[in-house]
Order: sequence, then structure tokens, then C-alpha cells
Amino acid sequence: MAVQLVVGVGGDSGGDEAARFAARVVSATGGSLVLVFGYEASPMGPRGGALEDEIEAVGTEITDAVKADLAAAYPDLAVEVERVRGRPVESLISVAQARGAEAIVVGHGGRGPMRGALLGSITYEIVHRSPVPVVVVPEPDDAEE
Repeated sequence: MAVQLVVGVGGDSGGDEAARFAARVVSATGGSLVLVFGYEASPMGPRGGALEDEIEAVGTEITDAVKADLAAAYPDLAVEVERVRGRPVESLISVAQARGAEAIVVGHGGRGPMRGALLGSITYEIVHRSPVPVVVVPEPDDAEE
């Protein structure tokens, strides 16, 4: 059974690890993978301009790097990219629903519960808000904490 997975990437090792995990699953099933980079320049500032252009450029750099990494390991893997202007949580949920994805795959998203509570956590929020199943992939170092 071919599956489609949506993966949240943001330039951290958690997103990279989530993408690698999803690639293994999708490769084994003959499915497809969508890398999603959701961004919002500033909820308090004006839309557009140099800041948003820079964030879009960073998003392109991040998704291109993850896609290249996956292509090297899985040359036949179908990987698409969506860079979505919007909060990452809403971006992931909307792409997953629009594409009929079987699951959203995200990295662990933090180093311990206190940091997550203080800084907020996309992973925590997506687990609690998503109507689509969510797979949380720990980083290898997370097992030691």
C-alpha cells in the first residue's frame, strides 16, 4: 500500500530526522513524501518586504537541502516541497488534509518538558490539534535524556 506522508522541516536536526524516517517508510511502500516549511514573518509586523523575502529564501535553502539529502539516499523517491506562508502548525495540517496524507511526521521538537513549556512547541501543538495522525520522531540523542 503506497502511503503519502507530510513532513515538517525547519532547518533543525529534528526535522531532518523526521524526513529521513518518513523517506524510509515511503520508500518501502512506493508512496510519496511532501516536505512542508511553514513560515510567518512576524505576527506583529507588516506583511511582505525584506524580512519575509529572507525567510522565504531560508525556507528554500532548507527544503532544497533536505530534498537533496533524501535524493542521495533514495534516488527513486517522489519528494515534493510546499513552502506555506502561515504558522507551521496550520501549514502542516492544511497540506496534510488537502493531500489526503496518512500522517504528519515531525521531529521531537525540544530538549525536555521545561524548555518546551517555556518556548512553546510546534510538535506539542500539532499532536494536540491535528485531525490527521501524527508521528513524532525522536532524535538519536533524545533516548539519553
